[in-house]
Amino acid sequence: MKKRLGIALRIIISLALLAFLIYRSKNSFGAIADGIRDLNIYYLIIAFLFYFLAISFIAFRWGILLSAHGHHIYKPFLWQSALIGFFYNNILPTSVGGDFYRAYDIKQNKDVPAKDAIASVVAERAIGTLTSLFLLIISYFLGLFKYLSKNEALGLMIAVLAMALIFVAIFFPRFFRLNILINKFRIFAKIKPGLKDFHGSLMSYRHKIKYLIISFLYSLIIQVFFIISFSSISLALGIGIEFYLFIFVLPFIALASSVPITIGGIGIRENALVFIIVSFGIARGQAALFSLIVLAIILIIGMIGGITYLIKNIFYRSRSII
Repeated sequence: MKKRLGIALRIIISLALLAFLIYRSKNSFGAIADGIRDLNIYYLIIAFLFYFLAISFIAFRWGILLSAHGHHIYKPFLWQSALIGFFYNNILPTSVGGDFYRAYDIKQNKDVPAKDAIASVVAERAIGTLTSLFLLIISYFLGLFKYLSKNEALGLMIAVLAMALIFVAIFFPRFFRLNILINKFRIFAKIKPGLKDFHGSLMSYRHKIKYLIISFLYSLIIQVFFIISFSSISLALGIGIEFYLFIFVLPFIALASSVPITIGGIGIRENALVFIIVSFGIARGQAALFSLIVLAIILIIGMIGGITYLIKNIFYRSRSII
């Protein structure tokens, strides 16, 4: 019952935030309508293709981390699993629901041990987040923090620090005495051996530097694809946001949408995107339309992932096929 209430609350928050976005843009409906009419469809198609390409490249980043543990899985399988995971990320209360699916998928269908399956998706998610932090550092040295007020910049720094502490807690639990906490409560007794195996598998990546570097390079490629996608949306709208500004936009909205109070970050992501684009001097109506186009692309790719899931269930029954 509590779980259902939690999901219902997140749906309500997502819808409320989207309603707030539309309400704040009510005086710009004419500009939004004009923007839709004047959209350059070719740039819009490019934006969609590069966003889809970015999601698809998750299969390569993930595959490298799996191969570090000796699991060489056919890339098309990882690709369809990543697409389905993206679908789950957009319908579940947090943005990590798809990660649980991916770990389950390779364990169930490719006989990857649970500890390696979970460790691979955690490491893959960690590298993606570290890449965002890397872009934020670049943004700082490019002077892009000037678009934020002192309080906003401070809030961003606190969020980055919180993210860093979460990584330390995951990769170095002894630093926060989490091992003592686990030993103290009986509720953890049954899962303690599994946690130990998972943590051992995760820590083994420290000795696989080559794989981590390659995975990080794939992660940078993914971010470049996202930047091209966002820049193409800007060109489609004719608002001409400088290409390099998206180096700041992407990690900013990624951090904002990681707050687990909505479904798949919907609502938070769009408002954060409008906030940062408006700070560049773009009209609110155009910024709102920009964010809604990004949302539409995400939902369409999510639908493709959902269709992939249905096709897989119908046709991919045999392990020899998948």
